[in-house]
Amino acid sequence: MRWRSLRLKEGDETQVALAIVQTSSRDCGVYGCTITNEYGTDTTDFLLSVDILSGMFLREDQEVGEEIEMSPLLFTKGLADSGIWGSKFFGRIMMEEAHIGEGCSHKACRVKVIYGLEPVFESGTTCYIKVKSPIAYYGAKEESNLVERNLAITQQECRIQNIAREYCKIFAAECRVIGTFGEALEVIPVHLMYRPANSIPYATVESDLKGVYLSYCLMDATGRLVMRTGSEAALKCCALQHWILQWTNGNLLLTRMEGVDFKITNVGISIKSKGYQSLTITENPNVFEQFVSQHQCNSYCGLLSLRSLKTQDSLQTPAKPKGSRSPLLHSKMGGSSSPQPSRKATGSPRLIRKPAQPEDSKATAKHKAVDVPNVVRS
Repeated sequence: MRWRSLRLKEGDETQVALAIVQTSSRDCGVYGCTITNEYGTDTTDFLLSVDILSGMFLREDQEVGEEIEMSPLLFTKGLADSGIWGSKFFGRIMMEEAHIGEGCSHKACRVKVIYGLEPVFESGTTCYIKVKSPIAYYGAKEESNLVERNLAITQQECRIQNIAREYCKIFAAECRVIGTFGEALEVIPVHLMYRPANSIPYATVESDLKGVYLSYCLMDATGRLVMRTGSEAALKCCALQHWILQWTNGNLLLTRMEGVDFKITNVGISIKSKGYQSLTITENPNVFEQFVSQHQCNSYCGLLSLRSLKTQDSLQTPAKPKGSRSPLLHSKMGGSSSPQPSRKATGSPRLIRKPAQPEDSKATAKHKAVDVPNVVRS
């Protein structure tokens, strides 16, 4: 049981209300309000049930719908730019079903498009709206800025998945050249939606993938990377992770992927250095080490001719030689292959004339004159 008290001064007739942001089934229960003053105490209760909560989600929206604005994130130059917000679509949607995300950090709702979002979403089709809770990310302090934080979180979610989509387009183009690769992966686009009548107005909107959603890669509560390898789609997701890591020279890694078959959504990204690809997410170099140690190249990595991460890691961080005099080691590190001091190239080497020798020793001296240049030039 949780209590929250509020003290009002005499004569203050301000209305008092309890607002529950991102309400979910976990919030169902009995809520009480007690008022105490010099004249006594009075109490009232309210039961928030699952039925009442469902009615709140679906109230009136089923009949008249909700006006919204939608903005796509465009990459006119591919990965060469950080994306720009395109022209707005003005339309109307109607709530059909609400799903609460794990830990109430986000809420997903299936909605039906009434009009106004063509050609992105045709009228009569369904799509998913996903809302990230600003309180789950920032806490409950400075609640007046929750809308601004809601916007910042939503824009970041759009940028993350659409950047991953641009990488996946290049990956898919390479896969199609390989006749035995099969169906390529596709990261579906997400768009920014503004809902003026909603207390948490900004959300992402994406296609409704028909089928069973599966998790191919995720970060658990301890920050450990968990990868699935039990299906063709999961193996191709592992190959996509490997390919992007190699493409970005080890600076970007996909750490969360879910979806239906080969359609991927709910993408998460980790970056090794701050500000990479204009992303404002916190860098997480440890997850890169986890992926390198855990990843096992599969047949799709082989079809794409991807280098082994173990070999690549060892080449990127070579061991520093400690006092070694081996000419071969110095040659690999970029030094001279000869332990002799460097000297300018000259013509055919000549031997210093020696005093005359007896006839029986001339053959020996002449033989040495041939061997010595070979040793110097090798």
